[in-house]
Amino acid sequence: MRPRVVLAGASGYGRSYLRQLVDLDAAGRLRFVGVCEVNPLDDEGRRLVGARPVDTELGRLLAATGADIGIVATPIPTHVPLAHQVLDAGAHLLLEKPPTMTLGDWNRLVTRVGEAGVACQIGFQSLGSQAFTRLASLIRDGELGIVTGIGVRGRWRRPDDYYRRASWAGRRELGDGALANPFAHGIATALELDGSTGVLDVPSIELELFRARDINADDTSCLRLRTARGTTVVIAVTLCAEDEEEPVLIVHGTAGRAELHYTLNRLVRPGRTEDFGCVSPLENLLAHLADPAVPLQSPVQRCGGFTRVLEAIRTAPDPLPIGAENVRRRGEYVDVVGVDAVVGRAAEELRTFSELEAPWVTGLLKDVTEYGWDKVSLPQVVPRPALHPVRTLHGTVVTAEHPEDHRWHRGIGLALPDVNGVNLWGGPTYRRGLGYVEGELGQVREIEPDVVEWCDAAGQGLLRERRRIEVRPHTGGWELVWHSVLSAETDVVLNSPGSNGRPGAGYGGWFWRLPTLDPELVEVFTPDFYGEEQVNGARAEWLAVVVHDPDAPWTAVLSGPDDPWFVRVGQYQGVGSALAWERPRVVHAGEQLDITVRMVLLDGVHRRA
Repeated sequence: MRPRVVLAGASGYGRSYLRQLVDLDAAGRLRFVGVCEVNPLDDEGRRLVGARPVDTELGRLLAATGADIGIVATPIPTHVPLAHQVLDAGAHLLLEKPPTMTLGDWNRLVTRVGEAGVACQIGFQSLGSQAFTRLASLIRDGELGIVTGIGVRGRWRRPDDYYRRASWAGRRELGDGALANPFAHGIATALELDGSTGVLDVPSIELELFRARDINADDTSCLRLRTARGTTVVIAVTLCAEDEEEPVLIVHGTAGRAELHYTLNRLVRPGRTEDFGCVSPLENLLAHLADPAVPLQSPVQRCGGFTRVLEAIRTAPDPLPIGAENVRRRGEYVDVVGVDAVVGRAAEELRTFSELEAPWVTGLLKDVTEYGWDKVSLPQVVPRPALHPVRTLHGTVVTAEHPEDHRWHRGIGLALPDVNGVNLWGGPTYRRGLGYVEGELGQVREIEPDVVEWCDAAGQGLLRERRRIEVRPHTGGWELVWHSVLSAETDVVLNSPGSNGRPGAGYGGWFWRLPTLDPELVEVFTPDFYGEEQVNGARAEWLAVVVHDPDAPWTAVLSGPDDPWFVRVGQYQGVGSALAWERPRVVHAGEQLDITVRMVLLDGVHRRA
């Protein structure tokens, strides 16, 4: 008996389902019995639907027609309620991608499908390509060797009308965006090839979301994830390409590589190109219902990894705008200058836009910080190079320079209060049994642009430092990486007030002086500790500082050093790594000391999760 099928959504992408239903009905493979559509049909739509009933209420249409299959090809925000109406009617479900906007909705849908005992197919057409099937068999049979990574490059161009075609277009809160919608097939196909379809199969997700247009969804983005199997997957896409190309998925193997042109059903290997056919999600669903031994191409149960990625995209901070200097308008189109080459490299090299130093990334970060020497000469201050001011992407300054309470504090840099008894920071020196006293101030000099020498008062070198400072984008903000390698020019002993007898004051190392803030607005925590009293002196994988300024809130997350964290919130606001927390640290001549700290700086308040 031919299954009775209704379609929800006969315009937009739903029109392709409408045409297919008419053809399959004419071929005797199903009975197309009705359409749910809230907008008037155009001439083609009316011709295709013919005398079949059209209703604005899907539940009513399902009941009236006794449908066996319901197809939902409506705007993304309507997927969940309409899908449940199909399941409530006891019908099998074909749901266009993405199935849901949230991971919670996906979990509930999977549970409901299991309770209903029906089939639920998701409309990932790429998974029905016989080119995909052939590539999967090459991987499974080891013909490409060990898969080391999967890259996807997507370069499409979309005109202005693309963002006027529907009320949800270009709106990330309604599920749209380059990664989440037009290039969702690239994500799903890569995860399916890797066998990483479960929620727990995608433990690591990095996002770099950008927009060239005046929308709040991403149109030029890079996603890197690492699966539980150890595979690195990079999806680099744009809807603002200079020259359009159909998407390409690249499998990198130790014994070779293969390219899947999934919209063209084409598989390309060195010296060999093969074109294949494709079985649509609807045809596959019909075959499965006729013979359950035929597996579904994309059952909803295997969309966990994909939905986990979508959840990360949905909850990420808003995409960052691409500067006008990197955008070119050509008629109805907007191009990102240089994007085609960067997208291609990202998929080939499995690197992100920031790692490739894409021009729209480096341009975005040109004003976030300044590096240099003190611009004033003050008593009790040892001049040294540091970062100040440091700003969030929205321009909030998060560093202080020579504040009244501690004139020797300055921005972000190295602070060494006691090297062989010499104060290389400034201010008084803490001595056991004496407290803070006047001590010998040393000097710092620059040998090369990235080499600093720390000397005693007579100019004799104690430590030579080679430093590297990197600035790169991070989802919703940017990341600072400070890397210093200190080489001892003679035997040195590093001390701090803590190692000299002052409890809880083991500062000395990497140091960040925050602006003077109301302590009530500052929150500090690690994975296991909360508040200044607990965090100060703790060793933790990361430390977060959240500033609840009602006018300009921001968050910083620090990681990297193996040493204890030094934290002040009440007396003043500062964070550092402690090289000599409770006991001196000895570095013999020729030995090196490595200090690496990463800081992610975000606008807005971000919670512990």
